[in-house]
Amino acid sequence: MRILGIDPGLQRLGFAVLEIEGSEIKPLSYGLISTETGIPKNDRLYQVYQDVETLIKKYNPKVMGLETLIFAKNTRTAMVISEVRGALLVLGKMYEMDIVEFSPLQVKTSVCGYGRASKAQIQQAVRILLSLAETPSPDDVADAIAIALCSAHHK
Repeated sequence: MRILGIDPGLQRLGFAVLEIEGSEIKPLSYGLISTETGIPKNDRLYQVYQDVETLIKKYNPKVMGLETLIFAKNTRTAMVISEVRGALLVLGKMYEMDIVEFSPLQVKTSVCGYGRASKAQIQQAVRILLSLAETPSPDDVADAIAIALCSAHHK
């Protein structure tokens, strides 16, 4: 089974695709989708939509794991992330994926065993759990890997 984990954002969206075979979890791809701040928001949303759709077409994941938006200090930021999440939910439905959502606390507990783990602890945990040669960076990428791992544990 393949899982697509996403840490949603408009400027920086982290993604990870994991392959699950029995008890083995293998990373197929992970990285960052970035959009430029100088272009209209609708164009940026469409770019994110297209880039994630390309990942879905390439890897054919059956599950999409997303982090829920608990709160944001900035209402404008919360609105934008909600719009990105909406586009991702539509994509997941279009490609008949199972969509699972987790709070940051659930993701941190799943990969670190501690719900208040730091960004650095998450980065180290995913590096160790997947035997990666390097620590995933920036933290958006490590978060996406953690979300995919949490989705794997859930499934």
